[in-house]
Amino acid sequence: MPGRSNRRVKIEHDRALYKQRNRIERMYGHLKVNRAIATRYDQLANSFLGMVHIATTRYWLKFVHAA
Repeated sequence: MPGRSNRRVKIEHDRALYKQRNRIERMYGHLKVNRAIATRYDQLANSFLGMVHIATTRYWLKFVHAA
């Protein structure tokens, strides 16, 4: 992560890697809007993954429909 703009000693960081990480963190934030994923009601990995697929599809449809 990049340091603050007022930091005296600048810390080197990889902008491309930071951009990818930020994109993934924002996607997890959108997924947590769905309570089933945020609280992990599903006990089996397959049903949890299915819920993740449903949530990402709903998010994607909103994005595509708005364009």
